[in-house]
Amino acid sequence: MAPVSVDVSTHTPAPAPEQSAAKLFAAAERDARLNGLRLKSNGGPIDPDAIGWLEPTSRDAPVEEIREKYGRDGYVYVKGLLPVDFVRDMRRKYFEHVQSTGVLKEGTEPVEGIYCGADPLKYAGPGTASTGEGDAQATEFLELATSAHYSHFYEEFQQHPALYEFAKRLKGWDDTLLLKRQMLRTNVPGAEATAVHYDQIFLRGGPPTSLTAWVPIGRVACEGGGLIYLERSHEIGAQIEADFTKRAETMSQQDRLSAFNSNMLRGGILASNAGAFGKVYGRRWLVADYEDGDVVFHHPTMIHASAVNQAPDERIRLATDLRFVDPASPFDIRWMQRWRVGDGL
Repeated sequence: MAPVSVDVSTHTPAPAPEQSAAKLFAAAERDARLNGLRLKSNGGPIDPDAIGWLEPTSRDAPVEEIREKYGRDGYVYVKGLLPVDFVRDMRRKYFEHVQSTGVLKEGTEPVEGIYCGADPLKYAGPGTASTGEGDAQATEFLELATSAHYSHFYEEFQQHPALYEFAKRLKGWDDTLLLKRQMLRTNVPGAEATAVHYDQIFLRGGPPTSLTAWVPIGRVACEGGGLIYLERSHEIGAQIEADFTKRAETMSQQDRLSAFNSNMLRGGILASNAGAFGKVYGRRWLVADYEDGDVVFHHPTMIHASAVNQAPDERIRLATDLRFVDPASPFDIRWMQRWRVGDGL
């Protein structure tokens, strides 16, 4: 048989055996990590077989690849978008701000955010039903955690140009506006997790064209209560929202816009049991070991939640939700007021 002619100028050589072995070993490690996870939501455990990995995208990936990923999967998980020192500085300043409440374990550094071990209801914080009434420390924590939203250090954090530049690149907008109603959320070990929802539920004063950047402020292991995303669920969320819109035709305008109307569960959620919800649709929950500087951009109908924080080192999860819109197009103007307790959104 005549030898096969190969154009060496375009031929890609096979990976070296040691490279292939390293990739196989890394894949095996990832599989073992997933199989060992025992995540749970407010409503119960999530089956390990129903958990997968969020797939990261390089911050320098071609814009076509980024947009294709966002359109297909409903999210873009960007590794290292923000400088590590910038993120750690924000984490340190936040926990210094609330340290007087006793939320941190004695003898630990604020930047680590190690929990004191108290009843998690005491330190529920913004974004929960807790008002802090009846407990002096709980009241002080809610007050200081709320005041952090008006701080210079949080304002500075939101304004990092890498966030704006990536949002603009992903969406193709001529300009990018950050909505003023942003939230800093703490998730202490053992506390109630974020229930199953999608963001458009709370942004119905405008079309589903906003872009959320979920920013973990400090590393968050899979067990640490970070966000989990239902696989390709932006399609499901869009269907649910279309069904809601149809059923809401006879409601008043105020009720149609409300996340808390008669068609929704408590707090505007879809479900409290993430594991059971995922099984209904036959989709996996996607997770990640988030590191300093990582950011997840997700679609307004992308269904997500968090698992209960079971961090072995008692590390508090701190994160923020930043929402961007195109200022030249309609958007929910209710979100142009800063967050406050009981603002109805």
